[in-house]
Amino acid sequence: MLRKDPFVTGEYYHIYNRGIDKRIIFKLKRDYERFMILLYLANSNDSFRLDDFLNKQHKTFEEILVLDKGETLVSIGAWCIMTNHFHLLVKQEVDGGITKFMKKLGTGYSMFFNIKYQRTGALFGGPFKSKLIGNDDNYMRQLFAYIHINSLEIKFPNWEEQVNKKPSVEMKKFLESYKYSSYCDYIGKARVEKNIIKPESFPDYFSGLQSFKDFIENYFIENEPPFARTVLAKRKV
Repeated sequence: MLRKDPFVTGEYYHIYNRGIDKRIIFKLKRDYERFMILLYLANSNDSFRLDDFLNKQHKTFEEILVLDKGETLVSIGAWCIMTNHFHLLVKQEVDGGITKFMKKLGTGYSMFFNIKYQRTGALFGGPFKSKLIGNDDNYMRQLFAYIHINSLEIKFPNWEEQVNKKPSVEMKKFLESYKYSSYCDYIGKARVEKNIIKPESFPDYFSGLQSFKDFIENYFIENEPPFARTVLAKRKV
């Protein structure tokens, strides 16, 4: 599908998609791990066969996420995988980078999921969605918060009502324990998944680990931030 506005190298985008008919597309730990592997390996100009790494070389999840993958197509600043959708914050690094990356990511995961669960047909609800961030620094900052706290919806389905209040202790603990987003990488947890992101390609909003935590907390207590009113008030993907 030709997009109305082509992706521009050097620009930042919010990328997201969900399962067709809002179906669950991440069921088990292995599903999440396969998608994370693809977030890492698909972000390369080089071609690869994941089967070679997994079934011939018998590499583990941790070993794959440290492989030298050559020149990257995009820089990923934030990501979150939910049961039926995902969010990415990316910067296009080479011409055609986002399109190539997302094709490899979507095709690779769809083939894996359909074979594993013995199904056919489209897995995602159409082509991935994208929004140009452009020079809107406020929107970029809001996305860093929104993507990283999106997982709260799993345990706290009405968490958006918490805006204007400090997040509860239970919410903080949940965010720090949720493995399937880049939140843990920004609070300094030692894990191989940190290789998926490239924070240095994005504005330096956080001076340290505590700065990031304060940033997330302030997202809740700011007086009705525009992003919360326009996005969180709606039922999201």
